[in-house]
Amino acid sequence: MSGKLEEYAKKLEKYEQEKAEKAAKFDVKALIQSSQQLRSVEVEGLGTIQYGVLTLKDSLELSKYQTNEERSAAMIWLMLRKAYPELTLEDIKNLPLDVAANIMTALAKDSGFLTGKKSKNG
Repeated sequence: MSGKLEEYAKKLEKYEQEKAEKAAKFDVKALIQSSQQLRSVEVEGLGTIQYGVLTLKDSLELSKYQTNEERSAAMIWLMLRKAYPELTLEDIKNLPLDVAANIMTALAKDSGFLTGKKSKNG
């Protein structure tokens, strides 16, 4: 029985060591840089679009909008303008509602935002 106990103790020790090594490797600058990279997502009926993930800075911008509809439009705009700088908030507001909904759904699923899943960056 002590052989099993030793085996589990070694596994636990190895797990704790790997966990500590991972924590020691955290690089906030690398995380920030990776968050600035463009991503691609397939949007039903539109094809592949590029976008950037939302940042804390973006959430501060979103807090300026009072209604859910305004925040949703601004959210799409903030994510897409990272790939399409010429895009305006007014452009997003002029999208057909079903297209905007498809874009929002695809962005939310791909980035893990509002889905409870981890994003590609963790």
